Amino acid sequence: MKSNNYPFYKRVPKWLGILVHIFMFFPILFVSGTYTSNSGEMTSGLGIISEHIQFSNFATAIGMVVFTPFMVRFLEIRRTKIVFLLGFIFLFFLSFFCANTDSIWFLMLCSLLTGFIRIILIFNTLFSLITYASGLDVLPLIKPDMATHDPETVNKMDYLKAVALPFLYLFFICIGQIGSSLTAWLAYEYEWQYVYYFMMGLTLAATFLTEVTMKYENRVKNFPVNLNKFGDIILAAILMTSLCYVLIYGKTLDWFNDISIRIAFILFLLSLGLFIVIETNSKRPYLMLQVLRQKNVLIAVTIFMLLMLVNSSSMLVTVFTDVSMKINNVQKASLSNYSMIGYVIGAITASIMAKKNIHFKYIFCVGFLLIIISAIYMYFQYQSMGLYKNMIFPTIIRSAGMIMLYAMSAVYGMKKLPMKFLASWIFVMLAFRSVIAPVTGTTVYTNLLNERQQYYITRLSQNMDMLDPQISSTYSQTIAGSMMQGRSYEEAQTLAATSIKGRVQVQAVLASLKEITGLTIFAGFACIVIVLSIRYTKEDYLCRQKLKSIANEFIQDS
Repeated sequence: MKSNNYPFYKRVPKWLGILVHIFMFFPILFVSGTYTSNSGEMTSGLGIISEHIQFSNFATAIGMVVFTPFMVRFLEIRRTKIVFLLGFIFLFFLSFFCANTDSIWFLMLCSLLTGFIRIILIFNTLFSLITYASGLDVLPLIKPDMATHDPETVNKMDYLKAVALPFLYLFFICIGQIGSSLTAWLAYEYEWQYVYYFMMGLTLAATFLTEVTMKYENRVKNFPVNLNKFGDIILAAILMTSLCYVLIYGKTLDWFNDISIRIAFILFLLSLGLFIVIETNSKRPYLMLQVLRQKNVLIAVTIFMLLMLVNSSSMLVTVFTDVSMKINNVQKASLSNYSMIGYVIGAITASIMAKKNIHFKYIFCVGFLLIIISAIYMYFQYQSMGLYKNMIFPTIIRSAGMIMLYAMSAVYGMKKLPMKFLASWIFVMLAFRSVIAPVTGTTVYTNLLNERQQYYITRLSQNMDMLDPQISSTYSQTIAGSMMQGRSYEEAQTLAATSIKGRVQVQAVLASLKEITGLTIFAGFACIVIVLSIRYTKEDYLCRQKLKSIANEFIQDS
């Protein structure tokens, strides 16, 4: 039997134990293999292309995904302190390696391992906090052989998930946003290595806090996690990594004209086929593929794909601020901080709509509509002289729509889901939401932006010659000004031509952004049509009529 103050010593008061748990989330959610907020500094400091940083970020997500099928068996260990100690020590050394390596492939491997350990610590902290704060053992609620199958109890749990999960997502996303802002400041004020050094300090603080407040537990006689599924983990990691490699490096390496892209694609097909065969024929599969036969799961995955397709348009805002405002990484992070306001609005809205028993499809529609409103607003902002303050409103609105779709899609995927599929559902959810959907969305927008930019450069430069009075005047004035500064005529000509070329490129980027944003708006409306056209399960409609009375009874019983 565990004591009431488990996993802490008896001398640790309840409020302090809760604060310790909350603090643990900060190093866990802050730490990463690579950081998008200092990607520019890492790219220039290591002499690498931006695709390497992008690929390393997805490697972290892949590391998180491949652990999830072990979630329930891992929680059965119930050794909170030793997991914290080992996890934070590993993260300390991984951050040290990332700060001191010049090998991009070693950086990617560290990112993969960081994601794997990170998700372990998230589960360890979250379930330990819930049990500690509530005094109730939540493990029986998610174990397949112990979970209840009573319809009314299942409805009550679905109701509570719909109302409460948006705020859990809000908590995680806001901590991640604070981490991004902090790492951007560190990289800008000092060097990009200082971000890793700061994370090393945070992990050491968490390790010390664990040692002085938590007590050791007895050894586990029957260890529920073994290495017989290690091959499945490797295969799943190869599958997603090869797919990401093809999509991220395709444009840079000219797609299938490059041998590495062809090898990666063949590796993806082989690993996918082998993975399906192994999991289909295994008596105790690593991933239960039957989860993909659940209608709610398929609908939720579809929502994730649609969401990331339209939400990836946020990269257009970043491109616009680079071209029009020339702001630095700290200012970009400050702009992103306004998204936390949107997250709060979106979480509250989703929770209220769920509490009022509004059907999921209408909640999804509101989420997509908010993203569309953000895109429409940005459509009229694309100009050569943009204003920083005008970027705040679309950032808030888009974030509100994103968290609504993030949270409620996850809730809908778990609706009426048998507990035996829970771990497999989390794998599928994270795989699509954190890897497949975002890498696809990013690839679509990156390639489309590159293609349209080249198109407009060609189109705008066709009639730019000395017969154009404006071009001729600008060219002559630039040459005259350069020669007055002491440059030679040849240098002045080069500078004048570069100046004209820069103006063409800026106009081409702005025209491309406006066109792609227009397509995003149409895509957003298409997503709404798809959401409204989907045939939802009958239980959704039947449950709406009885859910309110069931919830009221549940609250009264509590």
